[in-house]
Amino acid sequence: MPADDAPNRSRASGGSLRWEDPIGRVRGIGPRWAADLAERGVRTVGDLLDHLPFRYEDRRRPVPIAELTAGERAAVVARVADVRLIRTRGRRMEILTVLLDDGTATLPVKFFNRGYLAEWIRPGLRLVAYGTPRMTDRGLELHGPSFDVVAEGEDPQAVLGWLPVYEKLGPLTPRRLRGLLRVVLDNLEEIPDPVPEDVRERLGLIPRGDAYRLVHAPPGHLPAEAVQERRTPGHVRLAFDEFFLLELGLALRRRRTRRERRGSGYRIDDALRHRLLRLLPFELTSAQRRVLAEIEDDLARPSPMNRLLLGDVGSGKTVVAALAMMIAVENGYQAALMAPTEVLATQHARNLQKLLLPAGVKVELLTAGLPAAERRRADERVRTGRSRLIVGTHALVSEKTSFARLGLVVVDEQHRFGVVQRADLVAKGEHPDVLVMSATPIPRTLAMVIYGDLDVSILDEKPPGRKPIRTVVRTADQRERVMEGVARALAQGRRIYVVHPVIEEGAGGRRAAEEGLEEYRRRFPQANAVMVHGRMKAAERDRNLALFAEGKAQILIATTVIEVGIDVPEASVIVVEDADRFGLAQLHQLRGRVGRGELASYCVLIASPDASAAALERLAVLEATADGFRVAEKDLELRGPGELAGTAQSGMPSFKVADIVRHQSLLLAAREQAFELVERLGEGGLPEDLLREVMRRHGERLRLADIG
Repeated sequence: MPADDAPNRSRASGGSLRWEDPIGRVRGIGPRWAADLAERGVRTVGDLLDHLPFRYEDRRRPVPIAELTAGERAAVVARVADVRLIRTRGRRMEILTVLLDDGTATLPVKFFNRGYLAEWIRPGLRLVAYGTPRMTDRGLELHGPSFDVVAEGEDPQAVLGWLPVYEKLGPLTPRRLRGLLRVVLDNLEEIPDPVPEDVRERLGLIPRGDAYRLVHAPPGHLPAEAVQERRTPGHVRLAFDEFFLLELGLALRRRRTRRERRGSGYRIDDALRHRLLRLLPFELTSAQRRVLAEIEDDLARPSPMNRLLLGDVGSGKTVVAALAMMIAVENGYQAALMAPTEVLATQHARNLQKLLLPAGVKVELLTAGLPAAERRRADERVRTGRSRLIVGTHALVSEKTSFARLGLVVVDEQHRFGVVQRADLVAKGEHPDVLVMSATPIPRTLAMVIYGDLDVSILDEKPPGRKPIRTVVRTADQRERVMEGVARALAQGRRIYVVHPVIEEGAGGRRAAEEGLEEYRRRFPQANAVMVHGRMKAAERDRNLALFAEGKAQILIATTVIEVGIDVPEASVIVVEDADRFGLAQLHQLRGRVGRGELASYCVLIASPDASAAALERLAVLEATADGFRVAEKDLELRGPGELAGTAQSGMPSFKVADIVRHQSLLLAAREQAFELVERLGEGGLPEDLLREVMRRHGERLRLADIG
């Protein structure tokens, strides 16, 4: 019989197991399965134990058959009274009916196309069956339940209790995983605990081995809420481990960076400051002056800067970055700014060139979209040092691009790149300084996880003269009213952004940008509506952006390609279609495209026709506040860290248990303990098993290969 349908019982492994043993030592996992699991990152017994249940079924209290209710999941303990196998005509379907009797009533249990079970389910066998009874015209029945066999003389409680439910792991089904993990836990020697005992005692954490046993086999006495919500002492301990090991990796990375030496620090005197500030056609805000002073302090030291610059939309981060780049250039170095899109890189290059023209500095733009001959010439200028201030996309980290003397790396919209691409660009220089700019405000907890190795500067003030943006939420049936407002705005000579979540039709009923372009051209032919999106050729996109910037087009239809970097002060209205399809932080970023000029500005969020009440309530957050940090906190709470940070791109760790929203205090404690431990013991003083565990989990992602 297939192992999936075998009784879910523990088996001897034929010897004790250790945490670091290869997975093939577990009885039941042969060479073929071991190779398959290794490809999925499960190479050791410890890796298998890290495959945690994602939910639990409460089977602690069996229900008498006579008291079963249709639609309510329940466990039944009963003997097999009868077994019948019927094959339909043509043998297209097998129906196995097992009649269970517990003394209070009988219950037909049906299995479809699993006739092989009849070979070993026999009358007299005692089973625990778990499933949802359904009412049929013949009475209550149970279809396709999960089940276990109760051996003669065995207490049914041995197979009742909490049932852990696992996601399939390669060749291992959830049922097979349960059996294998029982084998492992029954035969496992003491699990090494990488968290120092004094840290565990200080925070009241249980030992690691106890935590794994609690999580994989919760005892029946634990409160249902704690198990179902994964808040048992075992879950808390494993969540702490995830935070602690990550923060240790970040602490090690930060310590290593601070011990690097690039030679002497930059020379920054009053004459240089005065010369740079004269380039600006405006006064810096007090927040910009404070942050610039923090950056200057870093640049004056012999160890390289590693700083994160946080600020709300429109707080003037780019100006601060430009001044930092000029300090590097004036000290004989090259400075490079890496942006996530060609649109943003082009915008940065244009703005920097305008700002720095009086200083005689030419900005070099380096993107993958450059014609081959032009790209070769640009690469040559960068390699020889003729170009000293370079702006580009990921093209900056390509093998063909090398720098003469890279001194400062500025990364805009860092969480679109991730730590690996940041490290690739840094590797182009000799311990260059690094300034990371995040276009959207980031909640403190998320910053600790993604940017935990960086010092943080916050721009908490906007330049004077910025007009507040009035934000309104409209339902789909109020769209005509919005169009009337658009007509009035156009009559006043205003320029308007219209943002769609997708480019073309056929994406779940969402209004598409191409459809929107047709509609706006039909409704407002005099407005000369144009469109930009990420799949356009760069020349066409730039031409349409220029038409809008020059006022030759009054309406710009766009996807989120305009989320960052587009700066048209004359644009004063933004309409977002299907706004509930976007995250709050993204909508706040889009809202920041207006409110840059003299006119009062408006942001209109139109919900999709199928928007739920919860979605409308979420959009109301933007009506209530213009504070990007508050918006980001709410977005984190509602959507989770992966969605907010763009997990796939950022390389943000995928936590199995830890949750930076629910476990904020645990994250703070883990960070404090990790950084204090590295400060006190240094790299060489950390316990070997602790360092090994950090490397196993985060070594590659955090580029820690040369530590330890």
